[in-house]
Amino acid sequence: MREDLRVLHQAALVAADPAAAVRRALFGPAATGTGHRIREGEKVLLIAAGKAAAGMAAGAFDLLGNQIVAGLVVHPHGDPRAERTVWPTAIRTLGAGHPLPDTASLVAGETVTEMLAARAEGTSVLVLLSGGASALLEQLPPEITLDELRAVTLALQRAGADIAALNTVRRALSRLKGGGLARLAAPARLLTLALADVAGEAPEAIGSGPTVPSPTGPAEALAVLAGRGLLAAVPGVTAFLERAAAARAAEPPAAVAEAPYGEYRIVGSNRRAVAAVAVAAGECGFDSRIVATALAGEAREVGAALAAEAIRARERLATRGARPLCLVQGGETTVTVHGNGRGGRNQEVALGAARVLAGQPKIALLAVATDGIDGNSRAAGALATGDTLARAAALGLSADTALANNDAEPFFDALGDLWLTGRTGTNVNDLAIALVYPGGEA
Repeated sequence: MREDLRVLHQAALVAADPAAAVRRALFGPAATGTGHRIREGEKVLLIAAGKAAAGMAAGAFDLLGNQIVAGLVVHPHGDPRAERTVWPTAIRTLGAGHPLPDTASLVAGETVTEMLAARAEGTSVLVLLSGGASALLEQLPPEITLDELRAVTLALQRAGADIAALNTVRRALSRLKGGGLARLAAPARLLTLALADVAGEAPEAIGSGPTVPSPTGPAEALAVLAGRGLLAAVPGVTAFLERAAAARAAEPPAAVAEAPYGEYRIVGSNRRAVAAVAVAAGECGFDSRIVATALAGEAREVGAALAAEAIRARERLATRGARPLCLVQGGETTVTVHGNGRGGRNQEVALGAARVLAGQPKIALLAVATDGIDGNSRAAGALATGDTLARAAALGLSADTALANNDAEPFFDALGDLWLTGRTGTNVNDLAIALVYPGGEA
């Protein structure tokens, strides 16, 4: 089972390879006739931000070389690909904070602003975005401090806010998000290539949309905080948003100017990674079924639902000669934090699945983050099978206790069922793969 899961997980990572995705977009069938190709001799200012920034930038350099006259690659602290790549002297690299922004995130935002202001006339701007860019690249209005931004981000995450809600607040507190970077780049030709880490692949959600207009404003951000009882918890943020909302309401309606936002292309996504898993499963002798590509909900409940579906599928496989089945789904769950343990949403998906799978043979379920880091743990995710709870009980461990404390990592670590990959250099959200075997196979 583990080897089958490793093969399928690797297929997803290959499909989400950031360098290859950028090369295809800039030079290949996807670029032909679309206007996304950089013209020969065109000078380019490159800005790459996100967990896949190093890979995306490397893909751009493979094709554009010295056409890139200046650039900044903003990556998470300790990103191995960024640190081992030999970059041209025109390129500056900067490690910054994730999942919470830090002072380096502000340095990155200020650097981008300065580079755009110094851009020579006729130089185009190529922006390469991937998941994590919201935290890594930031410029705040003077009324908001970094501590306030970190506090509201952490409060929303602990309250189980989904990425749409979180980004609604982030955009309202930023000078770069919600089209701010694009406005600074105008009137240059602007091309954005994005590796989508959100369900639905909405451009305004990827990195909080620095090169596209925001569909929400301060009033919607206030509603997000109010809906989670957080207005009093972050008084400085609340006061700023109230002033901004009042000022916005007093302004006459203005037409949205489309020109400054340039061209935008999704070059990789969770949907494509899920499809790659399904294809690879067929090549490995499995029938495959895509359960979902826009998965959402409380992690433990999502895991329980997929486990129940796997059990039903196994019952349908009872016929002699049936092929094993691969169920795959992608998206992003949420975790409402009650404890102070170590783990992440994928490990909670696996815990939720383990409770339903208890005593059920011939099923294995892997929940994994494609970036290789799940929550505040060192693992990408975890594996659950029908004997997970029994093996845990023999060690004096309880899945219920682990869930209550949001402490899944030690639970799976003791069982040897953590899925350890290290940082993968890409990010197209999360995957859950359930393998269902008939008869005596496993």
